[in-house]
Amino acid sequence: MDFSPDAIDINMGCPAPKVTGTGGGSALMKDPQLCARIVEAVKAAVPVPVTVKIRKGWDDEHVNAPLVAKLCAQAGADAITVHGRTREQMYRPSADWEIIRKVRQAVDVPVIGNGDVACAADAARMMEQTGCDLVMVGRAALGNPWIFREINAFLGSGRVIPPPGLPERLLVLRRHVAAMCALKGEAHAMREARKHAGWYLRGLKNAAQYRRRTGALATFDDLDHLIRDILAQNAL
Repeated sequence: MDFSPDAIDINMGCPAPKVTGTGGGSALMKDPQLCARIVEAVKAAVPVPVTVKIRKGWDDEHVNAPLVAKLCAQAGADAITVHGRTREQMYRPSADWEIIRKVRQAVDVPVIGNGDVACAADAARMMEQTGCDLVMVGRAALGNPWIFREINAFLGSGRVIPPPGLPERLLVLRRHVAAMCALKGEAHAMREARKHAGWYLRGLKNAAQYRRRTGALATFDDLDHLIRDILAQNAL
């Protein structure tokens, strides 16, 4: 095997048209029995835990997350992640955490809540309101990998960890992009790095100016020049 994953997660929640248009992602929730058969087949094929991510449902007329979760759990799923929006809603309006609570009540396997967790306090509130066992963070982690240590500290001991300073943010950005270059090659990685760099620089003074430069990143040296300029300008 080329990879040795610790678990297999079946994504039955992706709302992207290019995925749902071929019957994948959240389109699978239109056929709950098919969802269960997929889980059963994967469980029979792999020696590691199998988890499933679902949404609230396809649309407001087809809110079936508790049913899909129950069938998947009966088919052998080891945990269920629930995003509190339908596919039709994509990423707006606010996530419905009540559906996460209903899924928690419907199954005996661990339930992972997802949707609108942007800080440690959000994670704690979701767990209290829904009874979920774990919290999944998606978009709020873009350019902000520190959110996970902040959540763990808050849930574990109530400690509030301050956000990282500028040097740490830029150091982690550099390490992140260096790892991308090692994996994908510099040319391909630097095109992807443009959006990641923009996320890391959110909220900085002169962020708009820096983001314009991130859109032109072509080499790792370009990133180093940008980082040096940011540090110099913010040291004044």
